[in-house]
Amino acid sequence: MRIIKNINNNVSLCQDSQGREMIAFGKGIGFMKPPCEVPLEKIQRTFYNIPENYIHVMEVIPEDILELATEIYDYARERLQHTPSSVIFTLADHIQFAIKREIEHISIQLPMLYEIKNLYPEETEIGKYAVKLINRKFKLHLPREEAASIALHFIGGKVTAVQQANRDEKDIVDQCTGIIEEAMKIQIDKNGFNYSRFLTHLHYLLERVKKNESLNTENEKMYEELKRQYPKAYECALKIEKYLKVQLKNEEILYLILHINRLCSREEKE
Repeated sequence: MRIIKNINNNVSLCQDSQGREMIAFGKGIGFMKPPCEVPLEKIQRTFYNIPENYIHVMEVIPEDILELATEIYDYARERLQHTPSSVIFTLADHIQFAIKREIEHISIQLPMLYEIKNLYPEETEIGKYAVKLINRKFKLHLPREEAASIALHFIGGKVTAVQQANRDEKDIVDQCTGIIEEAMKIQIDKNGFNYSRFLTHLHYLLERVKKNESLNTENEKMYEELKRQYPKAYECALKIEKYLKVQLKNEEILYLILHINRLCSREEKE
């Protein structure tokens, strides 16, 4: 097995004897200078068919978070029939963001909490297990709602914004995406899971608008802080609000700011 590129100390992009690329995990393999052959006994696990944008994610996620996501993945694989290996990388990204939110005292409610718990009990249990591990390892107090949010990673294609959206909603999503690209002067990667997360949030927002529901978690102080800290994302959120022809509560604007800023933070400027 040949190392093509090192991602971190224990993860490398490799090529097998048939020329197929893979992500390889192994203690210390990232210290080897590519291109070079790595002994198979050093490889602990391999993952094929990993999208290129996930490789970028691994480059910016701390190794301890990646290791924890792998442990949660192993736990889930024992309980679910179909658990794609790509979950490790989306989950690691989620964990990193959840830790950041907890440290900054940002609380995000998941509107489908009880639906997820009732419809997907096995995935919810995996989410609870994950929250317990995260809290214990990083000495945090992630709320129980985080279990449902993590469960979404294991539900797969059953609950995705794209699959649930009808044609009208797809047009709305496309328009909102265009608003962000124009306002923030970026080109959004439509295949990235960062964009997928934004779509999911937007889907839930549209559902709440249809049902005349709204979030209310008393984050007024955080709302004012984010308005000041991310003025462009705030103005972009207001443009989306105007396009939707609704009056969003500050809580909804707050989460739009968060998602717009996060979506844009990894995109290349035009």
